[in-house]
Amino acid sequence: MAQVLLIEDDELLSLLYIKSLEGKVYTVAAARDGEEGLRLALTIHPEVVVLDLHLPKLDGMAVLSSLRKDEWGKSAKVIILTAQEPTDSMLKEILEYGPAFYLFKSNTSPDELCAKVAEVLRH
Repeated sequence: MAQVLLIEDDELLSLLYIKSLEGKVYTVAAARDGEEGLRLALTIHPEVVVLDLHLPKLDGMAVLSSLRKDEWGKSAKVIILTAQEPTDSMLKEILEYGPAFYLFKSNTSPDELCAKVAEVLRH
């Protein structure tokens, strides 16, 4: 059973995503802020990290940057999930930290997130 780490500060959205992911037979760990999310990622080494960019304590880009400095984190599979409209400079910055997938939150249902997690796990 694959483990997914969801780093998302929106409580309702987090609950929806967790319920959906667990329904697809994933084990889900969750964090509400960037510091906790980074600590969990580096401790449990999940198969996929779903990372919001706008987080308290440590924003998602700082989490991604720190993650990529870790030996395990260099190749960690990360899905960026954010309400922010993607800009060219933002996408370029994300890619500078190594491969990551991008989902625009307002267009992503829990089922679509599950499908993306499954796709990422296949790679």
